[in-house]
Parts: sequence; structure tokens; C-alpha cells
Amino acid sequence: MIGEEEIEELKEEMEELKEELKEAVEAEGEPEKERPPEIKAGVLKNVGVLNLKDMTEEDLKDLKAIKNTGVLIMPKELIGRLAQLDVKNVGVLVPYVKGMRVYAGRTTINADMLKALEEPISIIQAGKMDISGDVTPELIKEKIAELRNYGKITAPTRELYGALMAKVTENIGKIVVREEDE
Repeated sequence: MIGEEEIEELKEEMEELKEELKEAVEAEGEPEKERPPEIKAGVLKNVGVLNLKDMTEEDLKDLKAIKNTGVLIMPKELIGRLAQLDVKNVGVLVPYVKGMRVYAGRTTINADMLKALEEPISIIQAGKMDISGDVTPELIKEKIAELRNYGKITAPTRELYGALMAKVTENIGKIVVREEDE
């Protein structure tokens, strides 16, 4: 029998899948270009992950309010601009530093991806991330400089979980071991 916790997780996954499908359908006309959030009447609202990392002061000039947002990612140097806005129901504000990688939605990190990196990366994770079984703790230590988690990360083993946790500087989400999660 499925417990209440499993039902809630399934509901969350369904909502995330609906959002991903909606975003995919909306973005279909512009496959290679990430569209900036649409500001309607000066308001950005009802967004799970609001990624403003590439916004400039000029882009934000028409913005008057941000409402009902789970995770707000914003350039560190523009965070002071929030004091001029009507900000309501924002779960967490994430300061973005140029060069950080942002993963929202579903992401799998595998050994090939990590080996292909020339330098260690800093990650903002705001979706569901799965660490592949071919990743070693050594690869995590060598290739991930910092990890900020605002979603769910699943590691295949306790050993990889430990290596990941050593890189976490902020966790406002969930990090689990797959073999214990099943």
C-alpha cells in the first residue's frame, strides 16, 4: 500500500512534469535561445524557479513586483534592487555569481560529463538531479567546487552522498541515497 508521503511525492512529480511540459511547449518556437521571463504589467508571478541570472539593470527597469515564486535566482550585484520591488511569497533568494551552472528541471550528472570539464564547476541545482552510478567520489572531489541545492538530488551510494555533501554550501532541498530511498 502506498503511504501518504509517497502520494505527496508523486503529486509533486506530476506538478513538476506538468510545468516541464508547459515550458517545453512554450519554448518550442525558439529552440536555441532561452527566453527571458515575460513581465506582464510589471509583475513576474506564479513561477516555481524564476531564473533571472542573465538579467541586467536595464532589463529590470519595468519590473515592479515578484510574487509567488519558489526559487528566485538573481545576479548577486542586483539583489539590492529587490528593495525597490513589491516582493511577496518568495521561498528562497539565490545570489547568482557569473560562471555558476544552473540546473532546473531534471538533470543527470554522469562520469563523462564530469570528465569533460576543464575546471571544477559551481552548481545551483533547483530541480531534480540524479547522480549516475558511474560517477566516483574522486570525480566529485575534483570537478565540483560548490553545490547549492534547492531541489532534490539522488546519489546512488552512501559514498557518493558523502562526497556530494562535502561540496554542499547550502541545502534547502533534499539529498538522498537511491539505495535507501527505494
